[in-house]
Amino acid sequence: MEITQVESFSVEVPLTPAQEGRHCYNRTGITRIRTDAGLTGYGFATCDAAAVSELLVGRDPLRIEAFVQEGLDAWYGAENALWDIAGKAGGLPLHRLLGACRDQVPLYLTCVWPGAADQTDVTPQQQADDIARYAGAGYRAVKIRSWRPDPLEDVEVIRLVRQRLGGPDRMEVMVDRTAQYSGTTWDYATALRVARALEEVDATWLEEPFQRGDIELSARLRRETCIAITGGEHQPLDVYWPYIRSDAFDIVQPHCANVYLHLKKIAALAELAGVDCIFHGSHGLDLAGSLQLAATIPSCRIHEVVYTTPPALPDEAWAPPHQGRLFEVRGGSVHLSAAPGLGIDVAEEAVDRYRVKEDAP
Repeated sequence: MEITQVESFSVEVPLTPAQEGRHCYNRTGITRIRTDAGLTGYGFATCDAAAVSELLVGRDPLRIEAFVQEGLDAWYGAENALWDIAGKAGGLPLHRLLGACRDQVPLYLTCVWPGAADQTDVTPQQQADDIARYAGAGYRAVKIRSWRPDPLEDVEVIRLVRQRLGGPDRMEVMVDRTAQYSGTTWDYATALRVARALEEVDATWLEEPFQRGDIELSARLRRETCIAITGGEHQPLDVYWPYIRSDAFDIVQPHCANVYLHLKKIAALAELAGVDCIFHGSHGLDLAGSLQLAATIPSCRIHEVVYTTPPALPDEAWAPPHQGRLFEVRGGSVHLSAAPGLGIDVAEEAVDRYRVKEDAP
């Protein structure tokens, strides 16, 4: 089997006004790789099709590690498409091909309310009400941002959730500071004060409390508190060993829209060091492969969906490009498809119909 063609483009499905108001997702990048065996692989991100063609065309699509070593890691959508081909060639979904430890993956919803979080009119009570609605839909875990000028107001959200829903067995709540991308950076005293307040309300973890890459402060906070300290989002492969070696995190969180071989390597490194690996999330089609991989990693007990804009459900938000159900979600968990590869049935006619014009050949 040889690769015959590499294409890369975006697709965009029109939204109704109601869908726009509910912040639905309607655009995705696609890398499509064809073979002389009639198998086609899809990755859901764009790439430099000319450069990837030069690397791949005429070669065996199953030599994925070799291609990554030769530079394919610059275009994760192409690497993902090769895994789609590998699964289809073997007649297996990716999680079975790589050795599954589960067939369903619980989700947690990263809830981002409209408006800038540091200037929001959304009250802690409204946030708690929205989280309660997600609990009513079967979800058992959410994550909120801590971006308010007074972070104890964000802690108050969890206190209200506890009063309304009960403990972490009923609703886990994670907190994400998002490092410096919140607009300000906490000093150590602030982070310590917030971490201890979060312990009191049984928050599950505190994510990226300091500037991204600040290993020393994260390690210190981990030593001096009981709440799990997490991070690693959007970091290159070579930073994870320094994080792990320095005991900076209880959980490493590589971004799920990534080279799958890198995700597996980070998870293996974490497992050897006794650190959990739970992927940082994405939305829609970007979740297809990482959910498959999460099902092969023992410590990846849950997977993020980001962003969820209350009151919309994830199923509603990712529905427009898929003309129906993208994933089978029951009881707050994705039940993985038995279809081969990434498990996504792509209608090529629809892909070509909604292809963005500037990307057309």
